[in-house]
Amino acid sequence: MNKYIKIISIFSISLMFILSACINYKFEEPEKAVYNPGISETSTINELKALHTDELTLIDTDVVIKGTVIANDKSGNIYKAIYIQDSTAGIQISLNAYELHNQFHVGDLIYVKCRGLYLGEYGGQVQLGADYEGAVGRIEEPLINDYLIKSDGGSPVVPKELDISAAIGNSLINEIVIIKNVQFAVNELGGTYADGVNHIDFDRHIEDCDGNSMIVRTSGYADFANDSLPKGIGTITAVLTKYNSDYQLIIRNVDEVIMNDTRCGAVFSETFDGSLGVFTPYSVIGDNQVWTYSSSYGAVMTGHNFDDNNDYANEDWLISSAIDLSSYPNVSLSFRHALNYITANGYNDTEVYICDDYDGVSNPNTSGSWTKLTGFNYPPGTNWTFIDSGDVDISTFGSNSNVFIAFKYTSTNSDACTWELDNIAIKLQ
Repeated sequence: MNKYIKIISIFSISLMFILSACINYKFEEPEKAVYNPGISETSTINELKALHTDELTLIDTDVVIKGTVIANDKSGNIYKAIYIQDSTAGIQISLNAYELHNQFHVGDLIYVKCRGLYLGEYGGQVQLGADYEGAVGRIEEPLINDYLIKSDGGSPVVPKELDISAAIGNSLINEIVIIKNVQFAVNELGGTYADGVNHIDFDRHIEDCDGNSMIVRTSGYADFANDSLPKGIGTITAVLTKYNSDYQLIIRNVDEVIMNDTRCGAVFSETFDGSLGVFTPYSVIGDNQVWTYSSSYGAVMTGHNFDDNNDYANEDWLISSAIDLSSYPNVSLSFRHALNYITANGYNDTEVYICDDYDGVSNPNTSGSWTKLTGFNYPPGTNWTFIDSGDVDISTFGSNSNVFIAFKYTSTNSDACTWELDNIAIKLQ
């Protein structure tokens, strides 16, 4: 019996192999979706926006616009909205749904049936959406496909090239642009686009080599919020928006920020705008007198007590946080300063130091191999006149990621000057 079972089994397996070899497996590709809405545009986006009045405006006629999707919520930097653009203008459409990028891809061509929708302003920027308690709101998710209809024939819009040194008009709002030869402001280097941990939005600033600047607005929910700002100069592609009087750039994708070339101007700057900034005072001698911030003069240190008109012994350092110069081999240091009541010890009571091994918190006399910098211009010392220190080469410390700058002040019980500092900068040579 077992013999026959074994023969039948072998025969069955062989037959299955022969039959399977004869089958022609042909997997057909999924059918490509075809979008033919069967409608046509009646107005341009610019003509639609012109219908907006000072108040919420209902579109009560059969207005149809056509535009290409230029931005969506894929990176998380745009929330519940898409931007579309035609040859005349761009506009934001507010939609009460998540993951819109899965339906409305950048480059998709869509028609928008506007009857029943509203035009309104947010921060002075015209948007298309629904009525929400008398203001422009979002189109509810079940209704989105009633108003927005995809069509074949779309392709990504080529960004318009802009120069931030020239006037940027409202006609470009909500359009995709590319700005060349710009860099992030020097005082923001070392920071991130936003706070992705606590989901806090940030306004950062790009600038050209002439000092013209513009805001880059980033959501704390963007997937690149915690990315470090690039250190170099280059291009940024983004949607141009406006909030009240401020033009802003909204990045679609962090890969569209390409700033790899050597930046111009300063690579580090501290202007003491509201505080001592990245500098920290360390008092070695004389706790009653320390480096302080002055809204009029910047950073100020004196060993003279103007209340009792006495001088006191002090040794006080004003030390920067670590400065990353890893991308900048040839740099110089400069600042503006003023002196009064110069002591018998002369300018030796006001010294500038640099090192690359300070621990950031300890007594600078015991931590860090500090090098004294010389060659700066000094004020007369008998008045409060600010002068430029001139540029002193610190390239020995260039290409280093952990550089500290310190200003050391010394006074005695019988001799004390006053030293004021402002506009500290490390610049490319």
